[in-house]
Amino acid sequence: MPDEAARTLLYDWQGLWARDKQLPPAWAWVIWVILAGRGFGKTRTGAEWIRGKVESGESRRITLIAATSADARDVMLEGESGLLTISPPWFRPHYEPSKRRLTWPNGAVATILSADRPDRLRGPQCDAFWADEVAAWRFQEAWTQLQFGFRLGTNPQGIVTTTPRPIATIKKLVKRAGADVALTKGSTYENRSNLAKPFFASILTEYEGTRLGRQEIDAEILEDNPNALWQRTRIDDLRLRVNDDGSYSPELPPMRRVVVAIDPAVSTNPKSNETGIIVVGLGEDGHAYVLDDLSGVYSPAQWAARALEAFDHWEADYIIGEVNNGGDLVERNVQAERQGAPFKAVHASRGKATRADPISTLYEKGRVHHVGTFSKLEDQQCGWDPANDETSPDRVDALVWGITALDLNKKLQDYDGLRKGRPSNRSGRTRSRR
Repeated sequence: MPDEAARTLLYDWQGLWARDKQLPPAWAWVIWVILAGRGFGKTRTGAEWIRGKVESGESRRITLIAATSADARDVMLEGESGLLTISPPWFRPHYEPSKRRLTWPNGAVATILSADRPDRLRGPQCDAFWADEVAAWRFQEAWTQLQFGFRLGTNPQGIVTTTPRPIATIKKLVKRAGADVALTKGSTYENRSNLAKPFFASILTEYEGTRLGRQEIDAEILEDNPNALWQRTRIDDLRLRVNDDGSYSPELPPMRRVVVAIDPAVSTNPKSNETGIIVVGLGEDGHAYVLDDLSGVYSPAQWAARALEAFDHWEADYIIGEVNNGGDLVERNVQAERQGAPFKAVHASRGKATRADPISTLYEKGRVHHVGTFSKLEDQQCGWDPANDETSPDRVDALVWGITALDLNKKLQDYDGLRKGRPSNRSGRTRSRR
């Protein structure tokens, strides 16, 4: 076979490489939603669909949007299955990072946006979009803004590629299935031949059959665990949402005190627990506000650097670590990164469930608010059954330590007294979102 013909076949997605579920449904849908497990091939499907729409000339103005700008770049564009990787050399788009733009040889243009800045979606219009991991978007208002700009052309279409979570946006899209939404569901196992064997030998074996596995592998939309200490509806009722002008509703008050709480992982093995890094603040109204979740699998130096980054961004008062579970390590790592950084050690004299129970009660009383959506943290909160689950929920642990340290029952004037005699790097501020 001539080299040119071989190259053409290499990029023949619809004819040779796609599985049936990775091909667009054959009816007049408006939005194609792919709810599938990790490793299913969602990213490749989204990228190939956009490529096909552009090559055919059906789409000229496209919006690409991910949870963060880094996700858009690292997954949707430059990743192994991203647009820049899967495009043939003769039809590869030109990427201009500073302009957040892709331009194809035929003149079609894609704008790259981030769901953590919903206000930036007010201007761009499109005749096609690709929205990746919608269930993990911190500000679901970004979906609304995306729909307002989805109005060009005679046959606008969009694709959503996401692992499912029981959030309102996903539930509404599922309810529209068969009307204007085409719904494709799939599990990780369907793409097993293209995934590394160690992945199945370790990750899938460990999580198969668990609630997390049912969500992340089998792509089930799971409702809250009835035995969990938190319920998603209550968290949602108390949530602060972002307005069109970038402000919050209800209004985010100035913070009296802000802490960065760390629950360190035992090891940096990819299978190990994540290091929980949660930022919480005490507002002037006496309520606690969950401001950020920077948890992840890090080396000790990496999580110390991330914690200090959060400390600076939120102009925090302290970094907190548990002495009983690596607290000395937390302080050493933080001080190694920045000598003199304010640190407070906390002591676990009670079990995890006992410590978490009063914090869940504060939620029930309406005194804790999430500033935006923290999908992974909320999954842990609403899925963890402390009576039957021996795992250590890292994000929840950090959340509990952080809110406990705020001591919501202390009189607010006492916090002003705590700061006397100590330089403060803040002045009753309300920080904007990232």
